[in-house]
Amino acid sequence: MIIKWCVYAIIFAAPFSKSISEASIAIAITFWLVNKALNRNFRLERTDLNLPFAIFLITVIPSLFVSNYHLLSLRAFFAKVLKFVLLYFVIVENMNTKSKLKDLFIIALISMIIIMTDGLVQYYGGCVDFLHKYPAFKYRLPDEGFFKGFPTASFPYPNDFAAWMLLTLTPLACVTMFSLKNKNIRYLTAFICFGLLYLFFLTKARGAWIALAVSVIYIALSKKKIWLLILIAAFIILPFIFRMEMAEYIFGFGSIGDRFSMWGTGWEIFKNHPLIGNGLNTFFLEFKEYRNDKWKGLKGSYAHNCYLQMAADTGLVGLAGFVWLMLSYFFSVVKRLKDIKDEFYGPILWGISIGAFAFLIHSFFDTNLYSLNLATLFWCAIGISGAILKLKNE
Repeated sequence: MIIKWCVYAIIFAAPFSKSISEASIAIAITFWLVNKALNRNFRLERTDLNLPFAIFLITVIPSLFVSNYHLLSLRAFFAKVLKFVLLYFVIVENMNTKSKLKDLFIIALISMIIIMTDGLVQYYGGCVDFLHKYPAFKYRLPDEGFFKGFPTASFPYPNDFAAWMLLTLTPLACVTMFSLKNKNIRYLTAFICFGLLYLFFLTKARGAWIALAVSVIYIALSKKKIWLLILIAAFIILPFIFRMEMAEYIFGFGSIGDRFSMWGTGWEIFKNHPLIGNGLNTFFLEFKEYRNDKWKGLKGSYAHNCYLQMAADTGLVGLAGFVWLMLSYFFSVVKRLKDIKDEFYGPILWGISIGAFAFLIHSFFDTNLYSLNLATLFWCAIGISGAILKLKNE
């Protein structure tokens, strides 16, 4: 019972409270381990990802020995790698009934409504979200030439907000289109989908747009071709939705130049130890020493490309372990999805996997896998997928 409610709390609170989600993860894993000890059963639930997860952990370990910050890397192994592996098995073993998964969906829906409302209030209200008092990104006061900025909701940056929507919007859209029979509930979820989609475009997160476009095209080709027309229409209408001032940010190249600079520095870090990396979770500190501008030795940064940062931290070996894990996940879903006829399991698993795929595409342009709340929700999505597949195999 405690573990179940902890999982619910993680899904509900992760978008706006790191402390609640982290405490819930710690409690869930602790009770899970205690239960296994009391029952003298330390065997993990058998899933398609057991071996890929083991390989992933093994490929990360060599980077711990070459790190210039051994304690930092060792702490990250337990707090940022092993923790999410254990969380996967906690979810798989405890979200073990259809009623629990439906309750989880309802709780996730409530969380989405809160975050959507927060984003809309931030953009159309006082340009500040009501959960953390974050101002809209690039918001300008009237005496500076008023500009509403870009919505972030409970996240510090619009790119993070957009990444969260990639994980949540596609499962909700798939359930709305292909699962729900109750018209009133369907109207509600459709309204939330359109509200989130509107906010998604307002974030001006171009990498996320690309990721969502790929996802929508896949949905269109595999289910309903009308979505191709909606996608095309959306991109035609977009220039008329955005004011010219916003268009300057959208079509500007400033942030692209910054990313190329970060990628160049990241590449230099990677070349130092290309095989096993420079040490897990050391990129930020290494960046400070490798950068060649006025902030050299003073200010660290992330790569804004999760795969480059992963390669710099854990080398090609660690990156290969992660890529193998992700390929195994998608292969497992695609292989088993065609055999799932259930009107709830099928669409939600399909939507979660599409959202995860879009999230990983966006991770090429941003820091998604290194953002605590986003990484938490991503690994929860993988765990929920595993729980669904386990239930359908029983």
